[in-house]
Amino acid sequence: MTRTLATMIALLASIACLGRASATVSEPPASRPAAEPIAWVTRAIKAPRVSHRTFESAAAKTAVSYHVYTPAAYDSAPERRFPVVYWLHGSGGGLSGIPMVARSFDEAIDAGKLPPCLVVFVNGLEMGMYVDWSNGAAPVESVVVKDLVPHIDATYRTIAARDGRLLDGFSMGGYGAARFGFKYPEMFRAVSIMGAGPMQEALRNTPRASKIQAAELLEQVYGGSQERFLEASPRTLARTNAATIAQGSLVRVVIGDRDETYENNVAFHEHLEALKIPHEWRVLKGIGHDPMAVMKELGDSNWEFYRKAFGEPVKPGGASLPGGAAPSRKPASSADGAISLQVKGVKRTALFANAPTDGSLRPAVLVLHGGSGSADRMRASSGFDSVAQTNGFMVVYAEGTEFGDDRHAWNTGHLLRRQVRDADDIAYFDALIDTIVRDHGADPSRIYMTGASNGGMMTFVYAVARPERLAAIAPVVASMFTFDTTPAVPLPILIINGAKDEEVPLEGGMSRNRIVRVAQATPFKPLTEVVQFWKRVNKSKTEPVTQTNGTVTTTTYAAGEGGAVTEFVVDSAGGHGWPGARARRGDNTPIMSFKGAERVWEFFKEKSRGGASAAANP
Repeated sequence: MTRTLATMIALLASIACLGRASATVSEPPASRPAAEPIAWVTRAIKAPRVSHRTFESAAAKTAVSYHVYTPAAYDSAPERRFPVVYWLHGSGGGLSGIPMVARSFDEAIDAGKLPPCLVVFVNGLEMGMYVDWSNGAAPVESVVVKDLVPHIDATYRTIAARDGRLLDGFSMGGYGAARFGFKYPEMFRAVSIMGAGPMQEALRNTPRASKIQAAELLEQVYGGSQERFLEASPRTLARTNAATIAQGSLVRVVIGDRDETYENNVAFHEHLEALKIPHEWRVLKGIGHDPMAVMKELGDSNWEFYRKAFGEPVKPGGASLPGGAAPSRKPASSADGAISLQVKGVKRTALFANAPTDGSLRPAVLVLHGGSGSADRMRASSGFDSVAQTNGFMVVYAEGTEFGDDRHAWNTGHLLRRQVRDADDIAYFDALIDTIVRDHGADPSRIYMTGASNGGMMTFVYAVARPERLAAIAPVVASMFTFDTTPAVPLPILIINGAKDEEVPLEGGMSRNRIVRVAQATPFKPLTEVVQFWKRVNKSKTEPVTQTNGTVTTTTYAAGEGGAVTEFVVDSAGGHGWPGARARRGDNTPIMSFKGAERVWEFFKEKSRGGASAAANP
């Protein structure tokens, strides 16, 4: 048995918190009395290259702790970004196993068995079940997915994209990995589900716990509702998101044939097969609910799954490199071309230009056309191709949903809703970013988004929903419709508007353009309020720096500690349209004081997700 394998076996024995062979195990043992305080901050575990950290969770409304392992390459390669493993412990909290699991990763990385990665040891509470409790006492799912993941991407040099995240867990942790991976396939590409439970459809007769214990757990976590348990189950989530999961997720299910949860896991495997969700199915002969035996049987094949997710450790010559280099990437075959995607069963497209063809990475700017526009027309009018070639970035011209005569629009939820109300543009951009990172050499830490009019409105919408996927944004001649949702992390923003814009007035309200007004379901927010919203989100400094050059006034709120810059540009002579482009109507002149592509790239060029311009990195 190798040293790496031995330590991995030992860690699973500890973190699964299974107790003695005859003791109650993690699916599900007696739950804690509800009156006990929630242990959002655990004691610190000391181990080489492992740190104990806390962050402020909006969901928990308090500080929450986690442990994180960083490989040696994190220190020796300060310009490099790393994939992240989210390790979900079993019942009991899993603290005692952290040193061993960290050492196992360290040894495997050093041996060249997987590329360097961060390992985040999630605080899922002793019996948190990785769900938001029905009574609201412990919103574990929201803490992890909405707060912890964005915090990690904003704090560390991560590959802040779906391809850069892997979930793994045993027993209760396997259940949690399946839940998160199947509910949020746009966030997590790879999901390892080992010895998982509870995987049945009802929490009544459980293989490894009494009916009384199951009833207590059902009451504390799921409000005593079998319907709530089923709604939260990986089975239901897999059915709901089957098409998205099947398109690109990497799934592994491991179970011993003598494990008491074996039949439930077999039924889950058959459920995935019926849903046509590809997955690796490993049945370990003669193995029970015993992590030591599970890992001995898996051997070094355990790391094969990680290499499938993150790539082979390679050096420039192509040979394996102990200690790891960046995951190998297939160079893009063409610098310019078209992208075709299936998003929830619907064909979607985009164009790209100036992609790298030598295997290197480049920043990528996503450019969104306005209402009734198209990717082709935005490419022709925006001027981004030449700016991209001069400055060495790739540009991606996204395309909304067609509603007739080659006219396309974005589903912001508030404008043109009838024509595009069924389009899921959040999922489209998730898939588009994954595609350009995986296939076209886009640097996942330097993905930017800009758009005009309806495209600018969609830029706001996506930035609020997925700020961790972007390094900066620049909505142009656009506004927001609502402040109901707050981005999880700061995001540098450049807002550009014209004072003579009649379609999106600076003061907000309904558009003065009749065609836009008929399609408008919600009034625009005043731009002053939009700027204040982003100042708060970005923790920008209160006092601005204001500069006026001709008709253009630029107001800049510098980044505060741990925050990002908020910049607002107004051209007193400018109307509606992409800056520098030809006027569409005689009574409307777009901003002509500067070229939109040049001004936007000037703002973007120094920004990176997790970089000094967005947030501090340890």
